[in-house]
Amino acid sequence: LFRVAMLLPVVAVVSLLFRDGTASGKKPPVLPGFLVGFAVLVVVNSLGLIPKPVTDAASQLSRWCLVVAIAALGVKTSFQQLAAVGWRPVAMLAANTVFLAALILGGLLLMR
Repeated sequence: LFRVAMLLPVVAVVSLLFRDGTASGKKPPVLPGFLVGFAVLVVVNSLGLIPKPVTDAASQLSRWCLVVAIAALGVKTSFQQLAAVGWRPVAMLAANTVFLAALILGGLLLMR
């Protein structure tokens, strides 16, 4: 959640640092439209202006979209290309996954 919360300020800072005019001299906006829309929806939802059934449906749709995206990554994975990379990066990925799982499970057990 921290990564999502920092998206708007980080994009704004990077945009201000690297914002150059185009050939016509017109500068692009500091924030892309989707981020402005995201910020507006966050505020509207935080104020409780969106009915509960709508937020529940949107939350369910969001979960399904995440599952489909992860499944698409899995379908796209080529074991031949993975084997060509070698065992060390695969072992590092597996170790990272085990570490994160242990960290999260440990945190959950401490919170009990």
